[in-house]
Amino acid sequence: MEKIANQEYTKLSTYRYERKFRPESLTAPQIENIILGSAAFFRKIYHPRYINNIYLDTPELDCFYDNLMGKSDRKKYRIRWYGDIAGHIKGAVFEIKIKTAYRGTKKSFFLPDFTIDDSLNNQKCFDILKKADIPLEILDEIAGMEIKLLNRYKRSYYRDITGSFRLTIDDDIKYYNVNDNFNRLSECFMDDNVVVEVKYDEEQNEYAPNVINSMPFRMTRNSKYIEGISCFYEVSM
Repeated sequence: MEKIANQEYTKLSTYRYERKFRPESLTAPQIENIILGSAAFFRKIYHPRYINNIYLDTPELDCFYDNLMGKSDRKKYRIRWYGDIAGHIKGAVFEIKIKTAYRGTKKSFFLPDFTIDDSLNNQKCFDILKKADIPLEILDEIAGMEIKLLNRYKRSYYRDITGSFRLTIDDDIKYYNVNDNFNRLSECFMDDNVVVEVKYDEEQNEYAPNVINSMPFRMTRNSKYIEGISCFYEVSM
């Protein structure tokens, strides 16, 4: 992984495993207490922060259905930034999340400053992307896609005693119905669930059960993109 100077963002250069959990009927503080008391000796790192994502997809929601059906090789396209959901945005990144079963990596491209408000539309979104240092073949890949969803959540970060496993807790999850014709950032769907994710490099996969089994959570498939799209679109589940 490559840490970019002066940016609170990590670029991936290899594949890693991402294991997700959605503990039922537990609050984020309760989950944190369980994690801090586990045999993996997780400790909090960094500061909690809000993450915002605008997702792009085809008009037919191909990325959504690839994810929903659990297609082994799939991609998600999103613009990510930290902090305020609207206004002047600095340090945003365009990401292509690439998944192969449980293994994932991502391609990342830093974006110029821009403004988020109710006037956001496809044209403004792609104008931002075209101003960035994004290869032409990737711009061709996303040509014809549309903005489909904006989500926002608070993320807290932890690392185990070996330094090899990173865990995150996502709560205060909100979904906003943004598209080319309708953007009301004052209206959202609130998700009461809390999502836990454990991430680690491929070489740690043999030891991973020791860490995962130290917590009383059941592993599950979870996608905030699926949850958010399901709130606003009539989709076949």
